[in-house]
Amino acid sequence: MPRKYDNQPIRISPQSRIRAEDALSKIRLSPGMTANDVVETVAEVIGKPIVLESTVDDRFKTTTGTFAITLEFVFIVFRGIDPHSYQMHSLFHELGHLLCGHTNCERPATAPDSDPTRQLLWNEAEREAEFLAYKIAALISRKPRSSQAFG
Repeated sequence: MPRKYDNQPIRISPQSRIRAEDALSKIRLSPGMTANDVVETVAEVIGKPIVLESTVDDRFKTTTGTFAITLEFVFIVFRGIDPHSYQMHSLFHELGHLLCGHTNCERPATAPDSDPTRQLLWNEAEREAEFLAYKIAALISRKPRSSQAFG
């Protein structure tokens, strides 16, 4: 089971798990794929090109990434000041939204509390996208899971 930042399992409903696993089955991922390979694969599934933008805009101080769907393409923006691995996780999270058919990346009107992981996982769509982000990363990793954990 994928784990969030404090090493607790990401809990998703049985319906969301089915939806996420179904979304994942639409793409073929394999060890050694790059982030660009994953983006191209998702673009094929959704039928639109995906444009990526790294930003250092002050409006992204508390938002790690988001996406917008236009008639011609999908635009994904992620925070460029984060470590590369975190940028990749943010990208995979946004791709997870697209794979699940989410049409937007909602934010709570007010933060549920000050814990960033609770803010991130505040609704089922966010939990589905987070679940898929971890699954995508695991599927394209070149190392077996035990090697990831122990070097």
